[in-house]
Amino acid sequence: KDRPFQGVRWRLKDMVVLQGYRWLEVVPDRRGSRPTIRGTRVSVDDVLDMLAAGWKPEEVSEELEIPLEAVYEALRYASEAVKRVVVITSPPS
Repeated sequence: KDRPFQGVRWRLKDMVVLQGYRWLEVVPDRRGSRPTIRGTRVSVDDVLDMLAAGWKPEEVSEELEIPLEAVYEALRYASEAVKRVVVITSPPS
């Protein structure tokens, strides 16, 4: 059975804390309801974009004023999300 909220622990009426993550949360209507660093408007996407552009994790942490641990959690979240993606292909014709 599909369980879309597996791994999510609800806290408060309008916030979702992602189980297993100390620094990540989802707040409806904040940054399109995408995961953000707890207590900020910094999204996981923001962190990943900076790392992809060549920033070092320490530089991202300093620039965005977030804990270095939060940068690494964003990376772990992205890694786990990619592992859940299933690509469906059709055989060549």
